[in-house]
Amino acid sequence: MVLTDSHLQVLKHINGYSNIKRYHGLLPKKEAAIYDDDLIKYLIDLGLIEEGVIFTSCGNSRVGYKISSKAAGEFNKYGIDIKNSDWDKLCEVDFEIDDCLDKEHIQALMDIYHFSRINLYCGIAPRRMMEQSYNHEVFCVLEDIGFVNRISLKGPSVSYRNGYVLSSKASRMLQQIGYVR
Repeated sequence: MVLTDSHLQVLKHINGYSNIKRYHGLLPKKEAAIYDDDLIKYLIDLGLIEEGVIFTSCGNSRVGYKISSKAAGEFNKYGIDIKNSDWDKLCEVDFEIDDCLDKEHIQALMDIYHFSRINLYCGIAPRRMMEQSYNHEVFCVLEDIGFVNRISLKGPSVSYRNGYVLSSKASRMLQQIGYVR
C-alpha cells in the first residue's frame, strides 16, 4: 500500500486526538470535514482508520474517526514516531487540564509565549496571525478558562493593535513543563 503525504497528514491528525478524553480518542467528524471525503473513505477501506460513534444519555451522539492498530505499523514503516512527548509531559503537570485542553490548545499557548517575546510584536501575539493558524474556538476556550487574555494596544508606533497574552496561570503551567523559565 502506498500512502501519500495527504494520507499521512490525515492519520497524524486523527492520531493527535487519541489521548483526548473529551473526545474519547476520536477525531470528531466535523473536524475531519477539512479533508476530502474520498480520502477518508480510502483510509477506512484500507483499514487504517475506523469510524466510531459515542452515544450519550442526552442523545448527542459524537461521530468520529480513530487510528486502527494497522496504522501504527504503517507509521513505523515510514519512520514516523507517533508518540508525542510534549503531551506526555503535560499530562504529568499538577493542573487539571485533561478535560479542557488538547494538543492544539497547548501549541497555541506556546506560540503566544514565543510571539510575545519578539520586540516587533510589542509583547503580544498578534490576533490576526494567531487566528490564521488556529481555529477561533481554541482562543475562546483559552480565554474562558483563564489561560489567555485578549489585549488591544493603541498608539502611533503600535504595529499590531490586537492580540493575546498569557495569563499568570498559563505561564506557571508552561514553567512546570519546562517551556518557560
